[in-house]
Amino acid sequence: MAGCGGCGEIFLTGKALELLEALGEYAFLPLGERNGRPLYISESGEEFSNAVLALKLSGLITVDYDIPLSGFDYKDFVNCTRLGSMALTARGQAALEAVDTQGVEP
Repeated sequence: MAGCGGCGEIFLTGKALELLEALGEYAFLPLGERNGRPLYISESGEEFSNAVLALKLSGLITVDYDIPLSGFDYKDFVNCTRLGSMALTARGQAALEAVDTQGVEP
């Protein structure tokens, strides 16, 4: 995923878009950290880790390992060194609205 800097255009991978849309639906999602990489649900894998990192670096989401979701059962986050949450930023919400309005180009 990359942005052009001045034009405001953002390129999202399929996993990054999936994650952005899930955050648009649920507001907050659980997150863990294992081996220095973000872990999103048990099926995370490298694609989701890269999507979380790309969205964070683009300023579309916040990642807070200090703020786990209250009442969420983190049992699937085995061997995680930290547990936390992620959420859309204002820029992320605007990007999600643009995707909904303009659609997605291949």
